[in-house]
Amino acid sequence: MSKKVTKTSFNFEDNITKLTGIIEQIEDSQIPLDTAISLYKEGVTIATKCEDILTQYEEEVHILQKNADNTFILKRFGDL
Repeated sequence: MSKKVTKTSFNFEDNITKLTGIIEQIEDSQIPLDTAISLYKEGVTIATKCEDILTQYEEEVHILQKNADNTFILKRFGDL
């Protein structure tokens, strides 16, 4: 069972940078296959955590939408 990632325990930007580095290493055809597989697994773990954090942020984003009668309603981003 995986532990839920929280925004405070996971630095999104740092991990995107780390993920970019992993991709660059995998694209280097000079690394051994077992190293590439290990890096791939690490990258998938980081990407999953990043996706979890983005989902949490998306749930927090709200959009003020103007109705036809010029009134405004607050909607969750995902409900649009």
